[in-house]
Amino acid sequence: MDDRPIALTIGTAGHVDHGKTTLVRHMTGTDTDRLEEEHRRGISIVPGFAELTLPSGRRASLVDVPGHERFVKNMVAGSTGVDAFLLVVAADDGVMPQTREHLDVLRVLGVRRGVVALTKIDAVDEETAELAELDAAELLESVGFDAPILRVSGVTGEGVPELLAALDGLAGGPEGGRLGALARLPVDRAFVLKGIGLVATGTLWSGEIRPGDTLFTSAGLRPRVRGVQNHGHRAEVARAGARTAIDLVGIDASDLEPGDVLLSGPVSPTHALDARVQILESAAPLKHGTRLRLYHGTRATNARLRLFDRAALQPGESDTARLVLEDGLVVLPGDRFVLRATSPQITIGGGTVLDAAPVGRRPEPGWLEALESGDPERIVPLALRRSRGSGMTAEELSLVVPSGSLNGNLAKIEDDPEIAKLGELYAPAREVKEARKRLMKALKKRAGERPESPEISVAEARTATGLDARLADALVFELSGGDIRVGDAGVRLPDADEVPPELEREAEAVLETLRAAGTEPPAMEATPAVRLLLKRKFAVRLGEGLFGSREAAEEILEEVKEACREEGELTLAAFRDRLGTTRKFAQAWLEYADAEGVTRRVGDARVLTRRYR
Repeated sequence: MDDRPIALTIGTAGHVDHGKTTLVRHMTGTDTDRLEEEHRRGISIVPGFAELTLPSGRRASLVDVPGHERFVKNMVAGSTGVDAFLLVVAADDGVMPQTREHLDVLRVLGVRRGVVALTKIDAVDEETAELAELDAAELLESVGFDAPILRVSGVTGEGVPELLAALDGLAGGPEGGRLGALARLPVDRAFVLKGIGLVATGTLWSGEIRPGDTLFTSAGLRPRVRGVQNHGHRAEVARAGARTAIDLVGIDASDLEPGDVLLSGPVSPTHALDARVQILESAAPLKHGTRLRLYHGTRATNARLRLFDRAALQPGESDTARLVLEDGLVVLPGDRFVLRATSPQITIGGGTVLDAAPVGRRPEPGWLEALESGDPERIVPLALRRSRGSGMTAEELSLVVPSGSLNGNLAKIEDDPEIAKLGELYAPAREVKEARKRLMKALKKRAGERPESPEISVAEARTATGLDARLADALVFELSGGDIRVGDAGVRLPDADEVPPELEREAEAVLETLRAAGTEPPAMEATPAVRLLLKRKFAVRLGEGLFGSREAAEEILEEVKEACREEGELTLAAFRDRLGTTRKFAQAWLEYADAEGVTRRVGDARVLTRRYR
């Protein structure tokens, strides 16, 4: 079991029958042609994978992609997520059509580091080899690539040590988006193995996956990882760049298919994305509204191009544009994609995702420019303003900021006076300040209008802030213990319990009146003084405009219990006579007994509830 990180993911490229698979087999000992049809036809149809140990001892993952014209889709799937290329050119053929197209795919995917292997050197003379080498050098120069060209033979092994050393030198380069914390596994195969269950395979783009982890699908399912393999070997962790197989539980085989993405956190699929689109020099002009085929990871979908300020893109040009997708894709800022024409089916360009969840008909001024800069200090304030009262967690911000560039800048972002942090949420400081003002105003108004009951409910506090629930709750929690108090009764100002002296005097007078009235209290309005007595439980509500003292209420309840125990039940008329009062007061007190759970009505009489029998 080898859990060392993958230092380099290498994607092969080149024309059919130029010896890619033979060379890979000599370098790794692995036959990447795993399908019967591939062996029968002598070509690669789907990407093959092998583990390569570099001269330094570091591990590399090698993706052997198909070279035949009909299998360019699988070539794109194999090349997405690689760090460097191994371009294979046969010495007896030179540069061929698929050599150029594969290099175009690598260009638009941003894979610019690599090595050219001039294969079949054992089958040609020196002059032929020199011509093929010049042909390859001209191709690299035409697209602005700088890569060494090494003569090798996958049959004899000539030049292979030098090739491995050159690849080892690339392993020290940047790892790009693979440093992201979010684990992303684009699935290229999903199948059921007897005795194991559902197995998904792919090249892990970023993050790590371990047994026991819960993953997410774009459909919202949450399978659990039971086991992990790296390049066919059991592992305790799958790391970015590794060829990974995971067996899953908690999900049906019908719920997962090639093209799906497994993630360590939820990411909603998008049906539109704003991107920097690049058109190849060899392509025809690309008009606004053109229907294209977009390739991203292991999935492809039809897309409609929407240019913002122009009618067409000319060959070799690039611009920001919106792509409206026929099928949902799980994409993140910084992801690369390939664009192909629908007829004829050729690669015409590609691009980089800037905004994976655009809003409105066109982007806000400066938004795409900030995203394209990749600078979190520019992106985060704009993203928070766009969140409109809901705030964003660091995890949510990481889905907006290009992968890997946020974590190292969080401290700077938190020091920004224009950004406030409430718990785990970030929000514009001005937005939080205005929300606090609105809340304090609402609390002061309540305390002024209802001094006997100055609290507002948590729901009312949320509404007062004008924020979404989670940010409002975070603000209330942040202010609690200082500017406000939060208790079972609700949210209030710290000094709201201090009842004005004049209200205290009025409440005392009302209470004296109720006590003196006994079981026949006078009608009165629910004034602040009355509500203060109700809150303090010195008085009880008997009905609309009718209140009694607590002492009278306790006396009545005892009378009701005694009467029911003596007679078994209590009618309104009997209770009226027993109290020597009017029907109005007898009925009010019986309804109060019902409300307090002492009695329940059976026909025209009351009986004690089980608790008081």
